[in-house]
Amino acid sequence: MVKGCRRRDAKAQRALYDEMAPMVNGMCMRYASDRDEANDMVQDVFVKVFEKVGSLKEDVNLTSWVYKIVINTCVDRCRRRKWTVLVDDGRLEMPSVEMDPFTMEEVLGAMRQLPPLMRTVFNLCDVEGYSLDEVAEQLKSNNQAVRVALHRARAKLKEALSR
Repeated sequence: MVKGCRRRDAKAQRALYDEMAPMVNGMCMRYASDRDEANDMVQDVFVKVFEKVGSLKEDVNLTSWVYKIVINTCVDRCRRRKWTVLVDDGRLEMPSVEMDPFTMEEVLGAMRQLPPLMRTVFNLCDVEGYSLDEVAEQLKSNNQAVRVALHRARAKLKEALSR
């Protein structure tokens, strides 16, 4: 499939798209504010994948490589937005609250209500598993701002889901 994509074979590109589209779309939906923005992100991802597939080394896992492109594309798009971060006193208390299970649509709906910075930080830290330092570096921000944004995102999600 990768060799075919390097030759710009349409069937190979379609096969790669069909295999990776569910993962890419799911990730983009978590970062986007609506379905249209997510679709734009998905398109950007696959344009980059097909442009850069020639640079993919033989020993690199295709899924991991595409995953990294998705993260970078989503973060780049979110970084271009104008964000305002209000830094509070730095206390990050998260009382543990028992919550009923929610459907994916309910969780995504609550995530879409978050401001772009909070949504991005929440995705990178709590969904993708990046450390605060890695997220701060990725967003060209400081650790404290990322920590505050994550705390606020978690609080807003709990509030939205408890309604």
